Amino acid sequence: MKFSRQLSALAAGLLAAGAFTVAGAPAASAAPVGPTLTAAPVSVFQIPAIGVKVSGLVIPGPHLASVNAASAAPGETTFSTPASPETCATTAGGSLVRINYVNVRTGDRGTSVVKPCPYFLNSAPTHQTVHTGSGPVVFTVSITGSWAYPNAGQPSLPGGGGFVAP
Repeated sequence: MKFSRQLSALAAGLLAAGAFTVAGAPAASAAPVGPTLTAAPVSVFQIPAIGVKVSGLVIPGPHLASVNAASAAPGETTFSTPASPETCATTAGGSLVRINYVNVRTGDRGTSVVKPCPYFLNSAPTHQTVHTGSGPVVFTVSITGSWAYPNAGQPSLPGGGGFVAP
């Protein structure tokens, strides 16, 4: 009984000390100096598309194509699927990512094709802004080959997800 009282007193003291430390700490400010020119990120809940990447040593590995979304204006969404430099140095560097989306509330739908690697010679953009409309948006994502490398990232499995567009 005495031990449990001591433990309770110790826990209460640590909790009070932690609350005092947090309350007394000065707040750090990371406000930008000028206006922000980038779009605000949107939380995307998803299962990424999965493809195969093969390095120069002929070692296969998984390539996960995750969709990033940002919004600079209501109803407008910018899609991107950036890949790491390690992925861009493999056979998956020549792949494209196709995003098919539909807004459940407004019915706005479309397709966006972006490239995950910025230095791959293809006319597809690394970021594409589309009109999704405001509200819940669901999408599917798939890895496809490009005109130069039709088998890039293959074989692959599609993914999907959703987000709420502002």
